[in-house]
Amino acid sequence: MEDVETSYAALARDSLKAASMEHGLQTTAVYWEGQMNSFRGVFGQATYGQKWTWKLVDDRIRSQWGLDHCDVAKEPFVFYGDRGYFRKYYGDKDIYEIEPTKKRFNFSFFPTGTTDPFNRRAVAFVRFGQVGPEKL
Repeated sequence: MEDVETSYAALARDSLKAASMEHGLQTTAVYWEGQMNSFRGVFGQATYGQKWTWKLVDDRIRSQWGLDHCDVAKEPFVFYGDRGYFRKYYGDKDIYEIEPTKKRFNFSFFPTGTTDPFNRRAVAFVRFGQVGPEKL
């Protein structure tokens, strides 16, 4: 029969349950730092693997009492400076990016087709008296 100590040493090499305490028990440290806490939180299984925050409760109370009617995060419009912006929501009113509504400049180095850039004529200034009644 095989010696118990040698069989344990062979099995413990790849086992998490038989982790060595040489540098501390690292498996539980990683477990907790990844927020995978296995205890049942304040309300049981719903908080498994999550950090608890009162923000959801606070938001619910404010919305029921009507205290969030001035909350600007619910509106997609953002006004800052001389430009307009929109909030781009990602499923929740607290998770969004702010993006400009229009490009700041509409300039192009390419001709737009309104005039022929190779056959331009000099601009002639027309006075009001030179315009006939058919143009008015």
